[in-house]
Amino acid sequence: MSHQILDNGVLRAATPEETLEIEERAAEPAPVAPRHMTVLAFRNRFTKSEKVRVELAAIDNPAADLAQRERAAVVRVGQADLAAATYVDVDRADTREDVQAFETMGLLDAPGRALAILDDEIQAHERYYG
Repeated sequence: MSHQILDNGVLRAATPEETLEIEERAAEPAPVAPRHMTVLAFRNRFTKSEKVRVELAAIDNPAADLAQRERAAVVRVGQADLAAATYVDVDRADTREDVQAFETMGLLDAPGRALAILDDEIQAHERYYG
């Protein structure tokens, strides 16, 4: 297949080296679009009962043992990060770890919910366009 190159405003035939580069680039996979969501859309992926459990799990009980207090702190840190975010990147490691931790803590409705929240296709109304 012959390729044309626009060179200083003039079309010319591509050299063999340019043809090779064009064909190599054409074979590369397309870049993956970032999976960014609005904060509200991300929160809406959680059911109301899940949100309630997350809120309750964030409450610090000074009389609780250290492990329970650390668990509450982990939840509060995740919630604070979400509140400070402009958008949510569902592929970020820390975002994924937080949601998976919620599942491990029993805060989500069922096993596998973390992956559904994180990996379901982002709909047009959920996408962050900033």
